[in-house]
Amino acid sequence: MTDIIHNETAEVTRKPWQILTACSFILCINAAFPIYGASVINTEMVSQMGAERTLLGLLVSVNMIVTGLTAPLMGAFVGRVGARATLIGGSVLMIVGALAMALLVNSVVPAVLTFGIVFGLAMSAGGFVANQTCVAGWYKEDRARPFAILYATMGVGGFIATPLVSGAISSSGDWRSGWFVFAILGVIALLLSVFVIRDAPAADAEPQVGPAVEATGSGGIKSIPVWIVIFTIVVAGASSSMYIAHGLTLLNDFGHPASLASKSLGVMAASTLLGNFVIGTFTQKYGIRRILAGGGICFALGLVLLVNANTTILLFTYPVFLGAGFGAVQVGTMALLSKCVAPEKFPAAIGITLCLETLIAASSPFIGGYVFETLHTYMPMVMALVALNTLAAFILLVTGRLFPARA
Repeated sequence: MTDIIHNETAEVTRKPWQILTACSFILCINAAFPIYGASVINTEMVSQMGAERTLLGLLVSVNMIVTGLTAPLMGAFVGRVGARATLIGGSVLMIVGALAMALLVNSVVPAVLTFGIVFGLAMSAGGFVANQTCVAGWYKEDRARPFAILYATMGVGGFIATPLVSGAISSSGDWRSGWFVFAILGVIALLLSVFVIRDAPAADAEPQVGPAVEATGSGGIKSIPVWIVIFTIVVAGASSSMYIAHGLTLLNDFGHPASLASKSLGVMAASTLLGNFVIGTFTQKYGIRRILAGGGICFALGLVLLVNANTTILLFTYPVFLGAGFGAVQVGTMALLSKCVAPEKFPAAIGITLCLETLIAASSPFIGGYVFETLHTYMPMVMALVALNTLAAFILLVTGRLFPARA
């Protein structure tokens, strides 16, 4: 009898870590790979098609618009059928989209429709909404650490995605081979969703994130601190999407080989882990708000170094600052948001935040492409983003009284 109880206790203890591990892999495949790996494929695809660089921005913009607009719908879908079914659907869409890109796409319109709509839906269904809901449901007491692990997989996935996809394209000489890599990964995500992922017990279906005693004012979405946090993640997201869409092309303009430039993209993705580590390690001592502001400044410095990365040293210096800064901002904004709203309002707040971030960030790559085609330089666009990220950091530092004391 004692052995049975012990085994049941061990299973309960082990189960959340199995879920977290599976969700981390699925998020890596359905979110990190399309963001970082697809950038390598799309850059090569646009080049071989002989299309204008505006197409690079359009691909990312349509993808982000679809992801952002459908995020609230995916949240409702998760509530209705569960995270597991949603993740299964996202993985199936990933496979379908990858095979369509590899076998059917041969011109601009099909590329935009497939990557923008099909992949956008795949990333929305198989990305942050369902994975965060699933993990939150299995962790009642301490969600900061599992959330940090979940976000950290984005950095690991980006670090792996760029050389893996770039290697596949180099070995075959055809950008379509990169999409076959996505199809294989989609099958792995599908298997994990079917055989490992389980929805949390009913009692955990409505996770309480963030202690109510630390809420600011009414704890609603209309409070000033919430909109400061939203502004911070929006400008960082716009900067990141601009970098993902045009970063490799910008570095190619400096004369860096495509293979070397893609490695810097991988370093940027891996460096987000450094930002995650700083947020997790020093926020208890210095507060989330201060560390978040520091992350914004670090991110802005990375952008400055990016547009001046005409040497090999700077080629591998800029991604460290850019990645560490974005890693701190990405996790820090979600952690700070949880302290600025009442627990029961957190799901709505995070839904609105992610929706606004995605929709506004979607315009950045297209505007960046237009600026380049008009002025033949990315400098004005990048420096505008530097100014906005610096402004967000400054606002965070001077508005401390509006935030909870321990934030």
